Amino acid sequence: MFLDSARFMVKLPLQAKEDTLLAYCDTGGGISMLMPSRQDRPEIAPYVKKGLVKGLMPMSYVIFNDMVNIEKFPSPSPIPNFILRKPLARVQESYLVIPPLTDDLQQKIDKMPMLDAFLGQGFFMGRAWTFDYPKQEVWVNTPIKSTDSKKPNVLSLGFKKNTHGVAVYGHPRMQIEIEGEEIEVLFDTGASFVLSDKGKEYFNTEKNTLAGSFIAASIFDQWRTDHPDWKYYPESDGSQGIIEVPVVKIAGQEVGPVLFSRRPDHVWSEMMAQSMDKVVKGAIGGSLLKHFKVKVDYNSELIQFQKYNDSTLVDRL
Repeated sequence: MFLDSARFMVKLPLQAKEDTLLAYCDTGGGISMLMPSRQDRPEIAPYVKKGLVKGLMPMSYVIFNDMVNIEKFPSPSPIPNFILRKPLARVQESYLVIPPLTDDLQQKIDKMPMLDAFLGQGFFMGRAWTFDYPKQEVWVNTPIKSTDSKKPNVLSLGFKKNTHGVAVYGHPRMQIEIEGEEIEVLFDTGASFVLSDKGKEYFNTEKNTLAGSFIAASIFDQWRTDHPDWKYYPESDGSQGIIEVPVVKIAGQEVGPVLFSRRPDHVWSEMMAQSMDKVVKGAIGGSLLKHFKVKVDYNSELIQFQKYNDSTLVDRL
């Protein structure tokens, strides 16, 4: 299921009956979660367990394969630094955390009331995916061969790894180019604008959220100074402004315009730096990705961008 042709959700088939949960897919997200209000559903409640995060904070969770009825359905890999324990041992199986219902989480749910679950970085790790935005299709087990790394539309991905060379986070780093400047960014399928009333008016929509991309405040502000002709929408993503970049170059291809929302520099230099191999300056989401069929392989650490031209897929050889 695609939202505004630029973000997507998957249906999780439930074990107990012919029913599904709608799960939002976010390569730039954190822990995979089940929304608190869904844990009391009769087909889920019997599988809810109690655990401890890092041995201290109580946390409810559900084992993924207890809940989902297709054995080969992709399941989220537990993030190594997030230690969830049952009373005497670390939880080794794939799971969804059930977070407490905070005011912040409730606000997000209010903006996306169809949200049953959230699939973050761990859902994508260890697999190869195809996200075909123009055709609104998602495929798994679609690897990119290492020999394809020489193609001009294929880029290398960076992941934060331990001393053994094993990825400990699933946040992919790559590059885009704007006005001749190469910018390191997070590949972020879930990047969203939360529209203010002004934002809804600017973009002529009643939707609460739209697919977006983000950029560090220092770069955003420089764009505003250097390009006063670029369209600017103040206080449109909550209190943050959105800017329309006419052309973005990615993997040798140009697309645009692309909308970027402003985010404080410390979001990238301090917060995201903890889960990435280098400091990035932003994130590309659906406002850019919607132009492409994207193949992303977490094993070969490669990503491929293919454009459609007159209904034909163009693969730059």
